[in-house]
Amino acid sequence: MATELRMPSARTGSVTTDQDATAPAGPGLGRFLRGQIGVHEPILDRAPAERAIYSRYGAIVLATALIGGVSVCFALTALLDRPSVWALLSAGATWSLFVYLIDSWLVSGTHGKVTGRRRLALLPRFLLSLLLGLAIAEPLLFTVFAPEIDKYLAGDREQAVQVYYRNLLRCNPADGSSTEARPDCADFQLGLPGSPAALGRQITDVKEQLATLNTHIGEVDRQQNRLDTTSDTLCSRKNYIFVNGVRDITQQCRIARADADSYRKGNNVGQERRKATTLRNQVGRLTSSMKAATDEYRDKVVDAARTKRAAKEAELRSTGLLDRAEALWAVMTSAFYPFFFAILLHMLLLVMDSLPVLAKLMGGVTRYDRLLHHHMESVERRYETELRSVEDRHRRRLEHGLAIPRIAETEAREAAEHRLAQARARRESERRALIDQLSKDLLSDQ
Repeated sequence: MATELRMPSARTGSVTTDQDATAPAGPGLGRFLRGQIGVHEPILDRAPAERAIYSRYGAIVLATALIGGVSVCFALTALLDRPSVWALLSAGATWSLFVYLIDSWLVSGTHGKVTGRRRLALLPRFLLSLLLGLAIAEPLLFTVFAPEIDKYLAGDREQAVQVYYRNLLRCNPADGSSTEARPDCADFQLGLPGSPAALGRQITDVKEQLATLNTHIGEVDRQQNRLDTTSDTLCSRKNYIFVNGVRDITQQCRIARADADSYRKGNNVGQERRKATTLRNQVGRLTSSMKAATDEYRDKVVDAARTKRAAKEAELRSTGLLDRAEALWAVMTSAFYPFFFAILLHMLLLVMDSLPVLAKLMGGVTRYDRLLHHHMESVERRYETELRSVEDRHRRRLEHGLAIPRIAETEAREAAEHRLAQARARRESERRALIDQLSKDLLSDQ
């Protein structure tokens, strides 16, 4: 007779049997955690020492989901401008539930795999958990490097704003000259009214008129000076002649003086000088107006450029996820230690996020896996046996259903053959009776 193994109880000193050691676990947190990762309690009751292992598997899945929710809250805090607490809690709870469902599905699909292809079957689940870990780890990295990212974004934003402001001033000069034809100024046109460019063009026209007039006056003055010089030379004392004992000028002197006086009266240079004076006064007035208009237009340009700069600052102040990702990469690659620390932290977060499947890989094949594997094989064999028996019954029923018409057909054919044989016998009997009757009648006639 087989003996029953008894083990002493640690609390009472009594003994327990194998039946006590495989007693089902009662309700509690551990059973809840195991249930969320798909543990079949009736099978686990046959390996009670592994209840703590699978309870911790469930706790790891729950902790990963909570980390994911916290990561989303950090990400929304970094990306949005003062998000509400309810929005953060809702987003964190939703993401935690999603991560929890995914991880519980990944872990529950690994139970009972004990064959050589177990690692191959776990590989896609591990890759999926890594992708999920990337989605969880990135917001946490943004939070860890938030001060450096903000400093980088602030410096880059300030530089971009200053370059934008300088381009606005460069492409909108204070004198109002147009820069629309320049390709580098196509995006920096302010289009302000009251440009002093018209006054500048007017000053240029007046200066051109004054220059033309001065050129003409200079030529007239040179011609007049030449005629006066010739007249003075011919009318000098050394060129006097004696007429009737009296010193007198020559005829060439009279002609030279007449030419000089005639040219002086005919060139109208005095009117042109007055016109030149008027043009110079006009240039002075236009220059004064140009200076005032330029100062006013410069103030307009500066005010408009400052308004544009403020709008650009407000536009660049709202940074998106791609901007922060680019800033994170810039901070990481700025020196060796930030890069090393970021990679180390990244790998740590990835390992933590993929820990549910990674723990299953490192844990190896447990007794529960073997029991579940055998249970599933037995269930499959039982299902196949039941399926074959159902198929056999269906086949016999089908054969029986097909045999009944054949039997009925055979019986109908035999009945028809019997009726035909009876009809033949009856006709044969009638023929013989007719022959006998004919024979009797013939004999009687003879």
